[in-house]
Amino acid sequence: MKIKVNGSEFLFFNDITISLALDSIASSFAFSARFNPNNPIHKTLFRPLSFPKVEIFKDDGTLMLTGEVINQNQKSQAEPELTTLSGYSTTGILNDVNIPLSLYPLESINRSLKEIAERFIAPFDLKLVIDSSVTKEANQVFKKTSADPGETIENYLAELAAQRNIVLGHDEKGRLKMYRPNTKVQPKYFFNKENGYQMSWAVNGQSLHSNIGVIRQPSDENPNVSLQDEVKNPLVGKYRPKVSILSSGQQTDTKKTANNYMASELSALTLQMDMETLLNLIPGDIVEVQNDEVFLYSRTRFMVSAMDIKQTEEGYKTSLDLVLPETYTGETPKNIFA
Repeated sequence: MKIKVNGSEFLFFNDITISLALDSIASSFAFSARFNPNNPIHKTLFRPLSFPKVEIFKDDGTLMLTGEVINQNQKSQAEPELTTLSGYSTTGILNDVNIPLSLYPLESINRSLKEIAERFIAPFDLKLVIDSSVTKEANQVFKKTSADPGETIENYLAELAAQRNIVLGHDEKGRLKMYRPNTKVQPKYFFNKENGYQMSWAVNGQSLHSNIGVIRQPSDENPNVSLQDEVKNPLVGKYRPKVSILSSGQQTDTKKTANNYMASELSALTLQMDMETLLNLIPGDIVEVQNDEVFLYSRTRFMVSAMDIKQTEEGYKTSLDLVLPETYTGETPKNIFA
């Protein structure tokens, strides 16, 4: 991989790791280097609390991440050691800060998610990109919504995005991104036990329910109406019901909310893969897996939800987290264990 610091190429580094995530506002990175106090580029990169811009590229020049250094651990001792520098995508700051006083009051009336997001990220010189898959939802107006003074900007925007079934993420240029993953694309890879890659399930059955119900209490506008909906998860082989109350939103939101709850629960079903190579994959890509040793007897579609890439002197190591595509669509999944 290649690194640029404030636009200048940085050549001498070791053991770089990048953690990319699909539904996160930031990816993270870490690498080690030896600090030369007399090198101008080093003075820029290693200066504490200067938050220098870092761009990380693949060997072929493809941009993977745009971020800034947040942490470092410099030492001065008889036997010099490498300094570890770590940070996150430029959008990561939204997970650390609250809405500034200059943007008070916190209440938004008749504003869309797009307008609210652009208003809150402007003080941090961040840009917003909206994928065509969610343009309509991002421009849909909230009649009234208000942030809590103690919550982070990321938390507030994520709550609003979830109500519109929008994934809040980021892109390789460090911009905040609103989108919905495309689950219909062709798979990029087919993995099986003959590939030689290690596979393992991380299944948290305690977090999954067979029946998910949502109830909306009667409103002032419709005092005699109490809406409810229920969805079933065919993957769960035992009756495990869950019921939630929808306290806000449109009356037609009960079905959508139930689907969203089921989708969020599906993240408890994660197939992990480890390999000593670098594949042409990014979070959001589709792959297929068939391996009877992990109870996948038929070719099954998965989406890459996260990946860790590490480059050392020995080469690349990649770890993938794979989830069912329905984790991001709210659709009912097939029983892949049938």
